[in-house]
Amino acid sequence: RQRPLIAFFDYPDVFEDFYPHYGVDQQNFATHWAATGNHLYLKVLQCDVGDVVWYTFSLAPEFTEARHEVVGCRVKMLTSSLLHRCLWRAFYLPRMAWRWRFAYRAYATVASYIALVSRSFIRALKNDQPDIFFVQDYSSGRFDVLILVARILGVPLIAYHSGSRPEGYIGRLAKHWTIPHADMLIASSQAEVEMLASRYCVPRDRITVILTPIDTNIYYPMDRKAACKAAGINPEWRYLLFMGRLDDNVKRVSALIRAFATLATKHRDVDLLIAGDGPDREKLQRLSDKCAPDRIRFLGWISGVEAKAQLYNVAECLVLPSRSEGFPTVVGEAMSCGTPVLASQVGGVGEMVVEGQTGWLIPLGDDDAFSVRLAFVLDHPEVVASMRQPARQMAESRVSQAAVAAELRKCFSFVGEHLG
Repeated sequence: RQRPLIAFFDYPDVFEDFYPHYGVDQQNFATHWAATGNHLYLKVLQCDVGDVVWYTFSLAPEFTEARHEVVGCRVKMLTSSLLHRCLWRAFYLPRMAWRWRFAYRAYATVASYIALVSRSFIRALKNDQPDIFFVQDYSSGRFDVLILVARILGVPLIAYHSGSRPEGYIGRLAKHWTIPHADMLIASSQAEVEMLASRYCVPRDRITVILTPIDTNIYYPMDRKAACKAAGINPEWRYLLFMGRLDDNVKRVSALIRAFATLATKHRDVDLLIAGDGPDREKLQRLSDKCAPDRIRFLGWISGVEAKAQLYNVAECLVLPSRSEGFPTVVGEAMSCGTPVLASQVGGVGEMVVEGQTGWLIPLGDDDAFSVRLAFVLDHPEVVASMRQPARQMAESRVSQAAVAAELRKCFSFVGEHLG
């Protein structure tokens, strides 16, 4: 074997828990769909580090193996354990299932630990004999199981942070043993490094900060009028942009809508564009109609990278008032297009958003400060324009595929040398 074989495991217990909510079926998932940070990481790994096999579990796999045409990795669809399948169906499918949704936390904990314990997984590991495990986040029960499996097989395990917080970890007691036993942890920010070192006593030489890679050849500064024309948007107007999942408890889109509504009368040449979908879309649309009728446009889920790049180039800035984040991919995409970012100071946002240089950071939940800064953005378009080149330069140095590939190679080499 000339290249290491990297076994990748994403966060959801089974395919059915996540991907169908975005209209993605198994065949499309395994061959074309590439809309998550996982795909960005794996594309770099496949090109620059080793051969990747993405292990995904399902209640009813429709295929055994496929080649992903965008990422280049192999995708294996494995059956989850019999116990997991029985538990999943008992929890979700009965007509009266809503009656025990209050017990979701207990169900999620058990399901997260048992999904991997399947014969198909054991057979796949025996046949593939991976050289290293690469795991999305360390907050789930499956992470704990994979630590145990990695120790049994004698292979190293690397996990990367994708936005979890300690209070939301599954199996919190177990984490004090499993997290320090990872061979390397990829944090999304220096704050996450400090948390892992202080709370879980992880040696600092086994933690590194690597941000989600962005294809800076696709996301790049364009002529704004051309971008407006391609996006079907009036170039005579200015626009603020939110892009992401419409889950208001996390993304706080309602706070953005209310803040924009207070400024809309003064700035009649500015509209708010909301690109994305999610469980709170209808509620947010009703709020928009009430607060700022005809000034807020819901664009739906934007899947094409070219369409996303056009919207970033159209916008004055990307606005992200989230309650929690890891390192949001949209921040890297926007700044790669030269678009400044106004965001809550959460997760890894501050790794690239430098106050007054590439954007602005607002204390978490401080809606007054958020409104003041949003007004500044709309009142000073010349300041916003001056930030475009520094934003692009920051993206090239921190999240370009070349920059991230170099960091990942060092990370994987360190693990190999350490075990050797």
